[in-house]
Amino acid sequence: MCSGRGPDVRVRNLRTVRREESGATLIFVAMVLIVLMGMAGFAVDFGWLFWNGIKIQHGADAAALSGVVYEPADQTTAYSEARDAAAENGYNDLAADSTVTPVDFTDDPTAVENANQLAVTVTHEVPTFFMKAFGFDSVTISKRAVAEYALPLAMGSDLPYFGQDPALGRNPNFWANIHGYYTGRRMGDRFASQCINGESESGCTKNNERRETLSAGTNNGFADLTGGYLYGIEVPAGATNLSVDIFDGPFYRGGNDFILTGDQPQTGSSTGPTTIFMLYGPDSTPLDTTDGNTLLCKVTYAPQDPFADYNTDGSVNSGDDQDGDGDLDWDDVEIGNPGGVASLWDTLCSGINAGPGIYPLRVVVADPGGNDDRGLNRFSMRASTTGPDPRFYGLGDMAVYVNFASNQATFNLAEVPEVHAGKDLVIELWDPDSGNSGVRIELPDGTLPDCSWSGTEGSGTGGALIPCDISGYGPNQFNNEHMQIRIAIPSTYSCTSGLHTLVVPTTRPHGLRESKETRFDSLSRSSPQAAAD
Repeated sequence: MCSGRGPDVRVRNLRTVRREESGATLIFVAMVLIVLMGMAGFAVDFGWLFWNGIKIQHGADAAALSGVVYEPADQTTAYSEARDAAAENGYNDLAADSTVTPVDFTDDPTAVENANQLAVTVTHEVPTFFMKAFGFDSVTISKRAVAEYALPLAMGSDLPYFGQDPALGRNPNFWANIHGYYTGRRMGDRFASQCINGESESGCTKNNERRETLSAGTNNGFADLTGGYLYGIEVPAGATNLSVDIFDGPFYRGGNDFILTGDQPQTGSSTGPTTIFMLYGPDSTPLDTTDGNTLLCKVTYAPQDPFADYNTDGSVNSGDDQDGDGDLDWDDVEIGNPGGVASLWDTLCSGINAGPGIYPLRVVVADPGGNDDRGLNRFSMRASTTGPDPRFYGLGDMAVYVNFASNQATFNLAEVPEVHAGKDLVIELWDPDSGNSGVRIELPDGTLPDCSWSGTEGSGTGGALIPCDISGYGPNQFNNEHMQIRIAIPSTYSCTSGLHTLVVPTTRPHGLRESKETRFDSLSRSSPQAAAD
């Protein structure tokens, strides 16, 4: 009997232990479930907060990008546009759960690196889900973005004049240049020429890169006018009484490539182009003069008879050689024209006080309809102020012409801000094959950077050049074609002393253009250009 009870007792005791262990397991599982549910809840909230952080960052990015284009000239609009952009992305500065804080160099020089930057901080209170069980009803997230507005590259000059100033002895050896509407692009103007070949009517083969002279007809028919070339006059703070002058603005019918400025007529019944100069007030988008810029002044030059025809026989010839040296040059103008070369300057505007900034100056040739206005017009421009000197340069692109004895010009191609460090500088030279063929790129210290070049189809295959001195191509190799030069800008690049890239073409350049990539597009037979991506 005793021996029979023993096993029964042990069985009952084992069952009791099992019951006790079963209860402990339930408690453990319940605790694990709570932890797992908490972790799951935390993961959900973490993902929610992470996603909101990305959204808030995008809102800050949009705010900074929207406002920075108004810096540094218009802080009020910059801040307003930044807040509006943040509100469009769901972060309204007037709401209780969001704040949008823009700051620029004027308000806090330590918040940004320069006056062209805008920093925006967006702070938003994000509600939680499972974290509320732990006492976290919301989490505040702040994101900051800094945007920089890279202004158009200053092309061709950092001086208060663009092109020759014979009256004051300023001689960079080039003129500004623009061609008549139906002058063929083959003559060297990549953008103002509407035709591939020169023809007398609008039925010509169209230049697919042409810029038509278009106007919406508002604001006296000129404020919305487009086409031609844009130049910039950068007026610094503290400068007043801006004046702008044009040298030899009209096209002269009796000119020739090597007579004075080099106005060149075309064959046939061509009367020559009508040239229009328009100066606009500054705003934050100088490349677009149709978005509210004030038209300050304009002048229209109809084609004229040659000013060098001193013996009045109807043409410029040896009889107009006033000093008898065998050349029709500036000495003849000094002798034969009252006031000498200084009298060839006309005032476009004077006494302008619209504040600091970039004043766009647009030069176009009028659309002649079906009439023949072919011809090549060359001129110069200058600006002056009371106080610090302004700068006069090409915006986006420029067209220049060289007709001097050396057939060579040396000038500042473009100022490259530090924001373009690590990019490629791209220079496009349009039709660079007149005269002695060759292009040389120099840094301010005279050294030559490494570069590579390529040509459009039919103009040459290109190659790598170390240093950047391109020569030896044929006299017609780039006729109606362009050359592209590429220079890598080091990631460590800085321009504390105002670094410029110089282009020294041993040809007659005609056009330079700006695009994107840190791109400086173009020297041409009639056109250099430049840009930055």
